[in-house]
Amino acid sequence: MGMAQLRRSAWGVMALLAAALAGCGLSPTSTAASSHQSHVSQARNSDRVSASDSLMALRAKPRKSVSHLSRPTPANPLKALVIGDSLGEDLQYGLADVAGSTGSIRIIEGAYGSSGLVNVSYYNWDKVFARDLATYHPQLVYVLFGGNDSLSFDQGGQFVTFGSALWRRDYGARVNFIITEAERAKARVIWVGLPIMSRSSDLSNARMVTLNALYRAEVAKHPEMAVFVPTWKLFRNSSGGFTEYMTDSAGETVMVRDPDGVHIAPPAGDELIASDVLYQTERLEKVSLCLSGSDLWSQYPMRRCPTRP
Repeated sequence: MGMAQLRRSAWGVMALLAAALAGCGLSPTSTAASSHQSHVSQARNSDRVSASDSLMALRAKPRKSVSHLSRPTPANPLKALVIGDSLGEDLQYGLADVAGSTGSIRIIEGAYGSSGLVNVSYYNWDKVFARDLATYHPQLVYVLFGGNDSLSFDQGGQFVTFGSALWRRDYGARVNFIITEAERAKARVIWVGLPIMSRSSDLSNARMVTLNALYRAEVAKHPEMAVFVPTWKLFRNSSGGFTEYMTDSAGETVMVRDPDGVHIAPPAGDELIASDVLYQTERLEKVSLCLSGSDLWSQYPMRRCPTRP
């Protein structure tokens, strides 16, 4: 059992979120499911797909310059702060599982379920992120938001419709603030894109595409300090649709997405997105990591830390 299963917090308390949304005048036009359902024990053959089909090499352009990150070692690990909503929690638990406790990267878990960049009255990321940067001094920041942000909202008494020019400007400024704050703290940003959602989920894939396009555009404004890593294709079956089950490196059918069609299932799903993101970190940041944790998705060519006698 991975650490993700032991530490996984409930994604929801959506009743609290709904109350917070109503309290600040937000319009929840698209929100995720209220809580995690129990995991299904038997795989469905129609949804199986090989994990090797999901490895997307050269999806983002590597940096031309030499990495600004210092050479990490188990004695002096790279400090990586993770921020985001409940999908960010899924990512951070997977990163912690794969990195291990004696590797050359230390995962600092800062994601907070049911939060987002829209509803600042529920959880103000501007203040929290500034505090976390000052507290942990990370060299790297992983970001995964969007599960609670496909919303219209009120801004200064004006209704801002999701996807409108005003919405893109306002929400884009919030995304840009996160990147700028990290840049000021000399921390490099890896903004992780939203994965595909199930058609039966409460989240519209069209809205997820809109959010991903905005994240990519804002990241592009900071080419020396931020990169966008897409994950859309990670959880797709051979027909290109959403899949709940995949085949791991050992040939076992494993659950990678929760039954709600939104969240990433521990441990296999969490560790799949984490393995992909860590592999992209090495390639894009030109840094060599060693990992001491889980190796469920061994098709990713990641170096294992030498074991001590």
